[in-house]
Amino acid sequence: MSDTVCLLTDPVATEPAVSGAKGATLARLLSLGLPVPGGVVVTTETYRTVVETAGVGDLLSDLEAAVDRGDEAARADLAAELRERIRSTPLPSSVVDALDRDRPSGPVAVRSSATTEDLPGTSFAGQYDSFLGVEGTDAVATAVRDCLASLFTERAVVYRARNDIDVTDAAMAVVVHAFVEPDASGILFTADPVSGRRPVTVIDAGPGRGDRLVSGRTTADSIRFDRPTDRIVEYAVGPERSEPILSESDVRALSTLGTRIESALGSPQDVEWAIRDGDISILQARPITSLFPVPEPTPDDAVHVYYSFGHRQGMPDAMPTLVLDTWATLIESVFSDLGMDGWDIATAGNRLYIDVTPYLREPRLRRRLLDNFDVIDEPGAAAMRSFIADAPEQFPATGRGLPLAAVLDNRGTLRRVVGLAYRLVGGVPRTMVTGDPLDAPTALKETYDEECDRAIERIRAPQTLVARLDAAVRELGNGADWLLDPFYSRFLSGIIAGALLRRLVPEERERVDELALGITDDVVYQMNAALADVAAVAQETPAVERALREGTTMADLRDRDDAEAFVAAVDAFLDAFGFRAVGEIDWSRPRYREDPSTLLNVVSGYIAAPDADSPTHQGDELQARAADAKAALVSAAPRPLRPLVRRLATMYRGYIGLRELPKYALVRLLDELRQQTLAAGRQLERAGALESRDDVWHLTYDELRAAVADPRTLAGVDVTARRQAYERATALAPPRLLTSEGEVLRATGPIDGTPGAVTLAGTGAAPGVVEGDVRVVTDPARTRIARGEVLVAPYTDPGWTPLFLNAAAVVTEVGGRLTHGSLVAREYGIPAVVGVDDVTTRLKTGDRVRVDGASGTVERIE
Repeated sequence: MSDTVCLLTDPVATEPAVSGAKGATLARLLSLGLPVPGGVVVTTETYRTVVETAGVGDLLSDLEAAVDRGDEAARADLAAELRERIRSTPLPSSVVDALDRDRPSGPVAVRSSATTEDLPGTSFAGQYDSFLGVEGTDAVATAVRDCLASLFTERAVVYRARNDIDVTDAAMAVVVHAFVEPDASGILFTADPVSGRRPVTVIDAGPGRGDRLVSGRTTADSIRFDRPTDRIVEYAVGPERSEPILSESDVRALSTLGTRIESALGSPQDVEWAIRDGDISILQARPITSLFPVPEPTPDDAVHVYYSFGHRQGMPDAMPTLVLDTWATLIESVFSDLGMDGWDIATAGNRLYIDVTPYLREPRLRRRLLDNFDVIDEPGAAAMRSFIADAPEQFPATGRGLPLAAVLDNRGTLRRVVGLAYRLVGGVPRTMVTGDPLDAPTALKETYDEECDRAIERIRAPQTLVARLDAAVRELGNGADWLLDPFYSRFLSGIIAGALLRRLVPEERERVDELALGITDDVVYQMNAALADVAAVAQETPAVERALREGTTMADLRDRDDAEAFVAAVDAFLDAFGFRAVGEIDWSRPRYREDPSTLLNVVSGYIAAPDADSPTHQGDELQARAADAKAALVSAAPRPLRPLVRRLATMYRGYIGLRELPKYALVRLLDELRQQTLAAGRQLERAGALESRDDVWHLTYDELRAAVADPRTLAGVDVTARRQAYERATALAPPRLLTSEGEVLRATGPIDGTPGAVTLAGTGAAPGVVEGDVRVVTDPARTRIARGEVLVAPYTDPGWTPLFLNAAAVVTEVGGRLTHGSLVAREYGIPAVVGVDDVTTRLKTGDRVRVDGASGTVERIE
């Protein structure tokens, strides 16, 4: 056997660099005794020989250049020429001889097997060509050349470009194995690809060859088999048939094979199979790329429910290893200090998840937890209630329940919980009776600024970098005390005041949210107003205004004499708010002062709307509406209650706007931790321990500390693998709720609308009804929003809220009534609907929609 052709049973065939991904997997399964048809592999060396013989090196370089510059026409022409040149190049005679001698007798299947397919994040399903039932050496050789040429099908070239795979990084092998003319064939998933539940095998089965299913010429039988209970839970027969294609024993045998394949390959698999005369053949296996990872670690074998920390914080994006590791440690430490030892932390898809199972299992705690979720994340509450209803044996509806102390570990935590509750809630009566709501924002911000200044001084004081890193993490953990103590009783008093107003004046209950309009001493409102002032400076210099519209950079503006006033205005803004960022709880992300591109993008969008009201004028109008709402509430109340209603309205307006202050202070500390971490990254880069300072984000905290002391400790750390895992995770859509079996718990999906319209349901977060054109934004640094457009985004933390200056309404996938974007939308008086699953893919830029922020619906208008 030569380097150009090898048997599937040859050990070298299990190497993807030799046999491509598909061929290597089949060779590996065959070596484990699984029923894979025997055959040979035309190796990647043959591909390279054919490419060299065809003399297409310049074409490959030209194709890569066309892909890089986005020239679609040139890309298509070059790919077509490459295919033709490879098809017309004869295979080496040694390859033809080996195929004639060693291929299985009778008809064969000739299957493409690229080195860049069947990868964890890129399946390449259907991108390359395969041929079934091929007979004769000449026909097989022709099919092999066609498979080699299919590396350059237009669809494959585009797919590789979208996944940042260079043209020259791909090579093609071809598997030639015995063809099975099946009685039945299909696809098996070793995990449910829709729900994500790992213990369920899902099978699609059709009569005859599998290509009939793929092409849509027949509809599959659909089967779901629950492995823990060893039973078929669903069997839907295809509409063309009256009898099932598979027997119960067939289903069980396929499921067993699937489990063996998953165990051998180490992850859930998408398996192509065929049955002939009762014998099963495995034709292909590849990872299921659509599954979100299972949380790890899990405490036991029982089913656990996990809630996304990122969804709670309004920032569900993936985070690198260092940020994940440090957050997990901080959260566990804070929870322990607060007497909440029952909250276990897990990670999945480079996100943090919190185990809420102990609280769901105990009826009294479950009721409190779900009541809380009704306020902060209504879709999450709905999803948990649905899951609990389907599993009554795990979540009893009634019962005496465990004492709180037992649930929280019984190590003196009850005393801590009571102490904490007294500390945080004990001040509520005093705050409601004697507190000064009007002074609260200024007083609390001054407190936080003083505490942050002292904390930053303590972080910078130590002489060694390790000590400064430790001090930064320690100050974050200690910050829980001074962040919560002065804040919680006031903010809770505001929530209580709002609830009392809705009860005391039910006929004007919708007016309560209007009390929050135009709260100009809110720190996020002040940030956005300051940014609008920067835009006003830009409008005073036409050359600067024109440069911003053309996408100039801050570095370019600093070199221009006519931009001095604008640069000074930006610098003043950055002095006040430069520590903030988009997705700012992830301190690996550049702060505004490091990368002001998001700010310039917002400014350019703002100046493109010449009729836009200034924030000052908008603030005056919103404050007038808030005053009208207060007057209406007082007027509608019974006369004896009017003083109380007036006090409650003042409290609600004064205290509800405090929501952003703890985040403001926390982000100042995160910014300082970022600077210390980057200093460590630069040190390790200089020492040669890291290729780039930014690789520091892919270390654990303990690894970072050890490396700063001795860079040699990183010798065994695979930073590249962690970086690649993080990059793959960024493309995953994270669920807000996930079980330890991988099942995604979903909230309400789309609801029926009027004819010609589609209505999406979420949580109404800010009242009002508007119509407008959608602008889907996933990166606020690259997308401008025009005045009057409806901002549709995955989430909106404070770093996104400058976009609210132009938005007519806000719709997000993540959030609740008390998350950052919701509160800011209410302050700005623009409708907001949050918690709309997959809205950034279900709506497209340019769609016309009607947003109802009271009912929580988004109607697409045809």
